[in-house]
Amino acid sequence: MSTEPVGAGRARALLLDYGGVLTEPVDRSFARFEHRLGLPPGRSFEVLVAASRTKGGGPIGALERGEMALSEFEMLLRDLLDDAGHRVAAEIDLMEGLFEAMRPAGGLWELAAQVRAQGVRTGLLSNSWGFDVYPFERLDLHFDDLVLSGEVGLRKPDPAIYRLAAQRLGVAPDVCVFVDDLERNVEVARELGMAGVHHTGDDVATRSAVLAALLIDAV
Repeated sequence: MSTEPVGAGRARALLLDYGGVLTEPVDRSFARFEHRLGLPPGRSFEVLVAASRTKGGGPIGALERGEMALSEFEMLLRDLLDDAGHRVAAEIDLMEGLFEAMRPAGGLWELAAQVRAQGVRTGLLSNSWGFDVYPFERLDLHFDDLVLSGEVGLRKPDPAIYRLAAQRLGVAPDVCVFVDDLERNVEVARELGMAGVHHTGDDVATRSAVLAALLIDAV
């Protein structure tokens, strides 16, 4: 766990990722579904990443920016798996299956509530694969604003989406603390002057790093 805090006393906002930060790890949800289908662990993401090694991020980038419908993305994934020798029955909803185990989990929900109660602005900054996975009623209780990539046409690690998230909270990037489970996303946040915290699954360590950056005592 590492963080590069902003200047002492200056952090005034917290931005959290969703999948893998406020839920169990995304790859764990994928793996459970793949196991039920008899697929090798990680194969679905593997074929998508291979197809997305193009400028703009290929189908993953298009989906996350809201340029591709979820139904179209699912058909593409089905075709990619078929091409790789893994035929999936037509009646199986791939996207629902991959994300069905990705439910709200962990202690960082409580962290968001704690710092918000102490006057810190809180925001969600998430690369979205559709919107059904988000528990909007619960999110609205913990966050002042939600920035979902598919709604704004931008995706991490594009610096523009970080700036947008800060702007919508009414603060500058250099007074934000940002938490994500992907190190590249954290690196870009740091380049913009944010205090970046790479969440590796240890809620206690992440909570300590965030509170230290915000100069809030742990309770």
